[in-house]
Amino acid sequence: MLKRQKGVWRNGTLHLDSDKLRFEQARLVKSAQGAPGWSIPLGDIAGISFTPGTLSERLELSTKDTQVRFMTVRAEQFVQRLKAAVAAA
Repeated sequence: MLKRQKGVWRNGTLHLDSDKLRFEQARLVKSAQGAPGWSIPLGDIAGISFTPGTLSERLELSTKDTQVRFMTVRAEQFVQRLKAAVAAA
């Protein structure tokens, strides 16, 4: 399914800092190009979509340039804090 949607599987952690959202890759699950970590300033996040599923959830972030999708587990509280931080930015 990832290949069909032109996705890459990466295992990592999202960190919510006071001014940005950071991703740190824990380990590479499937060979892929790209940086092992990145960040997005909170002011650049234009939209947040959170869709609960049976065993996992889908978190989608959009900026003016790109869209990033995540598969998450038990992330409801994190998404609430993220939405509040983006609204305050």
